[in-house]
Amino acid sequence: MKSIPLIFVHYGPSSYLRTVLSAARCSNPGREICFLGDETNRRLVPPGVKFFRLDDFRTGNLLEEFQSIFVPIAGRTHHFNKSGGVETWLRFVFERWFVILEFLRARAIESFWIFDSDTMIAGDLTERESRFAGLDATEQCGGCCLNGYISSVAVVEGYCRKMVDLYRRPEYLDAQWSRLKIHCGLAFNEMDAWQTHRDEGGLRTVALGTSRDQEAFDDALAITSGWQVATTKVRARIPVKRLFQDLRGGFFAFPADGSDPARLVTLNLSWLPDYVYRKLLPGCQPVANLPYDGAYMREVDFSEPLGVRLSRRTKEMAWAARSFMRRSSR
Repeated sequence: MKSIPLIFVHYGPSSYLRTVLSAARCSNPGREICFLGDETNRRLVPPGVKFFRLDDFRTGNLLEEFQSIFVPIAGRTHHFNKSGGVETWLRFVFERWFVILEFLRARAIESFWIFDSDTMIAGDLTERESRFAGLDATEQCGGCCLNGYISSVAVVEGYCRKMVDLYRRPEYLDAQWSRLKIHCGLAFNEMDAWQTHRDEGGLRTVALGTSRDQEAFDDALAITSGWQVATTKVRARIPVKRLFQDLRGGFFAFPADGSDPARLVTLNLSWLPDYVYRKLLPGCQPVANLPYDGAYMREVDFSEPLGVRLSRRTKEMAWAARSFMRRSSR
């Protein structure tokens, strides 16, 4: 049986993309991997991954309707360091699902996998698909966002229609503004819309971060709550989960309560530098759910390599010198 596609969506030339896509290719060699991007990141797509232009699928009456009513809804202290600024990012996180919908229709795709573009795939997804039979979709972000396995294009279409519906509900938008007056560092985003759609629509979902069959899909390596913490820190300051690389392929993490280790099928590397992606790439292999065996385990050292550290500090010093010269010339 032909495996279902794996989709990534991203705008901008983030340098880690090549490593993420290479990991997906290595761990799922027989799967169609689709990357929806733009001209700034086309060069980062490795062989074996199909590139598609985002703008080619930025079409359709549903998207046009959403664009006509969209306004950014954010607290006064909400900031996001992303190309284009806060409004561009907030628009994108909604609109990408309309783009995905048009892509699915154009390619006649029914079910598929999708992950954030900073997620390393460390195992064969085909080995895990059967456990989600009978579900509409899976979730990440602690059960707050649509991610992972999606059973049908109808799930995505319903989600997009709900976004339009929510932006046409004055009382719903008023509630969001009221919430953000209290939580002023947040914004109304696609995750909020997803939770409303899921709850109102009675969708059948599970959170991938919960361990099943001694496996879990990591929500974020830098979120350590409930897990043992690594003895080394990223750049000597960022704590992450304690991770063991399985020399047969893949990774294991240990729950903080001392229960059995869980194999992490995916690793989300939000907020982490490029060297962490490169360090974990060799462990991303087409491995099944092999049990933990200490004879094959090597603990991951998250220390910043000396060459990387020296290069980073040199760039930081050069940037500081240029900033000083600009201020002095005024």
